[in-house]
Amino acid sequence: MNKKIILSFFASLLFLSQAANAEIKIGKGSLTFNAGVSSQYIFRGIDNNKDAVTPFAGADFSHPAGDFNLYLGVYGAASDGVQTGEGGKEIDYYGGIQKSFGPATFDLGYQLLTWPNADAKSDENVGEFYAKLTIAPDKQPYTIGLAYYFDDTGSVTNNSKKVDQDYMEVNATYNFGPVQGFISYGELANDTKTTTVALSKELVGVGFTLSYISAEKDGTGSFINKDREYVTLSAKKVF
Repeated sequence: MNKKIILSFFASLLFLSQAANAEIKIGKGSLTFNAGVSSQYIFRGIDNNKDAVTPFAGADFSHPAGDFNLYLGVYGAASDGVQTGEGGKEIDYYGGIQKSFGPATFDLGYQLLTWPNADAKSDENVGEFYAKLTIAPDKQPYTIGLAYYFDDTGSVTNNSKKVDQDYMEVNATYNFGPVQGFISYGELANDTKTTTVALSKELVGVGFTLSYISAEKDGTGSFINKDREYVTLSAKKVF
């Protein structure tokens, strides 16, 4: 992606930041959209777009159902990484339910990650069940989170080997006032162990995130051939 396209994309985000909030009400539910760009697309410690600048966009719908919150979403990004020969794009679909008990919020759902132009038919999608728990004490500047993703695809193929791709993560945020801090540690089975430290800040209606990511190769089935470190910058607008 050349510099003119990058600058044009950032200019579009800044324009959107000045526009009225485009949240759409559908009954008691709401529909929102988002768009952004990242200097790299790093997912669970794996480069998914050959170290290239990556645009992305998505839409989210949520609706209350008694004491629960139901949600559906779609996400799309440029993707041409090492996992499947993705062929230039990734489209993900997800949905689930959320329920809060005091400071604890539980989130149960399913997501389908798809690469329509993948080299092999067997690599066109990965399905995952997931369970998340977030603790957000009232009036405290921090949150603590746990997440587990269970591979529903029967594992994926890497170097002619079937490898399990369950993923687990522990994370935390802290509101420093001027910036929001984030730290996480995740393990992708037979693949990577990833530590992320990030700082986020909203400017002119656009959320910017600077991240340091350290990915350690874990097992012979890993999609990275050596330990890697990344520093990424992303910008995202929700409208």
